[in-house]
Amino acid sequence: MSEGQGRCLCGAVKFTAKHMNNNVDACHCAMCRRWGGGPLMAVACGTEVTFEGEENITVYNSSEWAERGFCRQCGSHLFY
Repeated sequence: MSEGQGRCLCGAVKFTAKHMNNNVDACHCAMCRRWGGGPLMAVACGTEVTFEGEENITVYNSSEWAERGFCRQCGSHLFY
């Protein structure tokens, strides 16, 4: 695991993950495919994640136990 940084497409939201896993996971369920037009590809980042530009994050509660976050400006997926 290593520290990772990223941002949305327009730069309105930036994030730092202290313990980002280097493995990529995929989900092929119908909801994930509908959300992104294909399988969800993601890395586990744990709980030590900080965001800049939080006012630009919109959260959609996609189930009783999951939420999907995205940039309200450009629509980039940020977290699941």
